[in-house]
Amino acid sequence: MFDFHLHTTKSDGVLSVEEMLDTLHLSSIQPFSITDHNHALAYECFDYHNYPCIPGTEIATSYKGEIIELLGFGIDPIVINAWYRKFYSNDNLERIEKILFKRIQECAEKQKYFFDESLPLECFEKGSSKKIMYQELFRNNLEFAKIYPSYKSFFRKGLSNPDSPFFIHEADTYLSFDETIDLIHRAGGKAFLAHIFEYDAFRKNSYIEEVKDRLDGIECFHPSIPMRESIKLFKYCEENHLYVSGGSDFHKPERHIPFGVHLDRSLLLSSSFHWIPEYLRKLV
Repeated sequence: MFDFHLHTTKSDGVLSVEEMLDTLHLSSIQPFSITDHNHALAYECFDYHNYPCIPGTEIATSYKGEIIELLGFGIDPIVINAWYRKFYSNDNLERIEKILFKRIQECAEKQKYFFDESLPLECFEKGSSKKIMYQELFRNNLEFAKIYPSYKSFFRKGLSNPDSPFFIHEADTYLSFDETIDLIHRAGGKAFLAHIFEYDAFRKNSYIEEVKDRLDGIECFHPSIPMRESIKLFKYCEENHLYVSGGSDFHKPERHIPFGVHLDRSLLLSSSFHWIPEYLRKLV
């Protein structure tokens, strides 16, 4: 089995880098890629050259207003981390979170949801404004809680959905789609569209046709994608000369999603997986 989509405590996972490496070893999962959000800090914690590993990252961007994510594989962690430390400096992160905090409050006011207008934004970690406002609205508004029973539903179905009254246009707080691809390429990597089934507007509007020539590949195998649809995506990639990847998107055990992706050997022999170095393909 392989797994090219994993998160550690360096972003929003629950396993440290060391715990992740131990778990992968015990599970006989190889090759693998740790793809923490917006950086590659995990690769500063171990010598990845000594592991069956392809260095990776998952970077948020937007396309026509909807927040989507691009996976970068085979990247130079030094290049990605240098960009991350500059783009998400403390001052810039504080500026971004204050902007988003205000935009969410304005959306809530328009929909007449109750929240404490004196609610402080004291934490300036990435995404803190969204999570604080979600918790506040969830506690104080029964109808809101029914519509958005989890933070993930609020993020995907509300904040990043152009058709939702809670949509907040965040394009000015991210690199653009093309800039993100350029960053991944500048770091020597290949850019893959992550978990396409989590982007409602993107899929509904068939935006994949607009961006396919700018991508290197698509994450076809992911827990959010039914296997039949995964095979359709795989064939789409073959027809359009795109690479294919897959991963568990592991964050924490509570999600009840196991590590690893197991595929029929005939699929793995396809040229769609030739982005993986040959010596690593032999391990699958």
